[in-house]
Amino acid sequence: MIQQERRISIHQGSKEEATVLKMLLESFSIQVFEDASLMSVLNPWGVLVGDINAIKLKVAEEDYEKAKAIIDNYNSGEYDI
Repeated sequence: MIQQERRISIHQGSKEEATVLKMLLESFSIQVFEDASLMSVLNPWGVLVGDINAIKLKVAEEDYEKAKAIIDNYNSGEYDI
């Protein structure tokens, strides 16, 4: 049986911000997965459109703490990008 790696959401936001954060995390050798399923939701009376550019970034469970620290440092201005 193949064991599936558990992924945890680390960021949710615009495509532009997600791209910057993905490149930053990957520069620290953290594999990042994109989930764009937030674009719309089907319901019985039509389609509810969410944030059209919303992207959710996910990382492996074992990388979560390191990735969170990197994003916190980025948000505090530690990295000059």
